[in-house]
Formats: sequence, C-alpha cells, structure tokens
Amino acid sequence: RLGKLGLQWPVKEDGTDTKILHQKEFKLGKGRLKYFDWKESSEIEENKKDYPLILTTSRVLAHYNAATMTRRTKNIKIVDEDILLLHPNDAKNRELDTGDIARLYSGRGEVSLKVEVTDRVKEGVVFTTFHFPEHMVNMVTGHGKDEETMCAEYKVSSVEVQKISNQFKTEVSTEKNKVEILGKIV
Repeated sequence: RLGKLGLQWPVKEDGTDTKILHQKEFKLGKGRLKYFDWKESSEIEENKKDYPLILTTSRVLAHYNAATMTRRTKNIKIVDEDILLLHPNDAKNRELDTGDIARLYSGRGEVSLKVEVTDRVKEGVVFTTFHFPEHMVNMVTGHGKDEETMCAEYKVSSVEVQKISNQFKTEVSTEKNKVEILGKIV
C-alpha cells in the first residue's frame, strides 16, 4: 500500500495521496511571491578578513538541542561530544587532521573541539552541534539576527580555526594545585 516512497500528504479518506499539492491554484486563493534581493550577512562582510570561515551550528539525529534528556539515554553511545567538521582543504591549510583538537574562535570567544575532516561540509564552512553545553559552542556565535525573521544568526558566524594539539591532554599538578589544560595553567 505504501509503495517504495510512501504516501504523499495529504492523504484522502479513501487512501489516495496527493501527488502534487497545488496543481491549479493555492488552497486559500492566489499565491503571491514577494521577492527580496539576496545580500550577504553583515556578520560575514564585517569579519571576513580576521575570521574567514563560516560556522553553522545544528543538531544531529541522536540528540535534541542541549541534549538534557537524550544524554540520559543510550543515544550518548552514538554521539558523546560536539565535534568540529572541517573541509579537507580548510584542514590542510591549518595543518589539521581528524582527531586533532582545534581552537574555534571569533571576536566573541573561543572553544576547543575535536576535529573531523570531511567533505560533508563545503570549503569555507565549518559545522558543529550544540548538544554539549560544557563545550560552550555558543561562545563563538554571533549576536546578529536575521532581518526578516528576527531569529538569532546561529547559522552564520564568522570564525577561524587553529590547531591546538594532536591529542587532548589534561594533567593535574598536585604540587602547584593547578590544572594544565591544553598547555595552559588554569
């Protein structure tokens, strides 16, 4: 009954689906397209010299938002940290490999994340999730908002990425009663 691709919504009471929703007219009358010229985000234009990469943040299937509930499930075995996805050309230019720890920074802040080099992101774009608040990814995102929707521009933040180390290293010094994280005494 469902076939290879399932049924296209809306489905009528007799079980037939709708192949094309608006064939002759829109359900509520004539549709109207309002055209707006595309323009680059001011975030990118103002910061591209010092922060040439575009950070976009989102979710992955295993977790929802800050993962306050999904981290208490077996989903934590699927995704257990936020990882920075970086295009191979961007990684090569910054001498980064999968597994390295990178400093992701903007004019607003910085965070350290493990790198995954992949062609799943476009060159010039880096991606990470925000499921693990302890990584504080939003420290680097912009303060701007979309002019039409007034939503925060979490998908467009100017950033740069720098290699910190080949492997995450945390050492506790009992003598000094201080913690060394990524080569810095805290």
